[in-house]
Amino acid sequence: MGGGNTAIDAAMVAKQAGAQDVYIVYRRSFNEMPAWKKERDAALEQGIHFLILSQPLDYVTENGRLKGVKIARTELGEPDASGRRRPIIIPNSECIFPVDHIIEAIGQRIDDKTKKALGNLALDKNGWIKVDEHFQTSIENVFAGGDIINGGTTAVQAVAEGMKAAKAIHEQLMI
Repeated sequence: MGGGNTAIDAAMVAKQAGAQDVYIVYRRSFNEMPAWKKERDAALEQGIHFLILSQPLDYVTENGRLKGVKIARTELGEPDASGRRRPIIIPNSECIFPVDHIIEAIGQRIDDKTKKALGNLALDKNGWIKVDEHFQTSIENVFAGGDIINGGTTAVQAVAEGMKAAKAIHEQLMI
């Protein structure tokens, strides 16, 4: 489930590991999908199916075992804060899609327990930890980088930010 590169990668790995039918369930259209076009095309070439304009609603279990996912069809409304058109569930369009396994790749956010643990740490308008150009947070001598400041981009960017933060920490310690 999801429409980013992580969802595409998870689907491709599942297919390569021997899964017969692999579906990507995404609530918007291909145009709004954040995955790179090259990644989507590679998934299509591998035989991965796309259920676009489909919103996962709930899991269906029987005797504690996953049996399916309840999905609803969507249509696109006005753009949301991300600039992509907002998915709107079409009434009475729900159905149960039988599945054996689900991989969720539906974005990231700071969970409530972590937010509570962060205390008075300033967050930006998107709910990520706010940092300055040296990756220092609003609390002196507390630094952050990677997904928790930007919602997730690439591992390379996270490593680069970690290295920059480490350099800033080192400089701070040398004062």
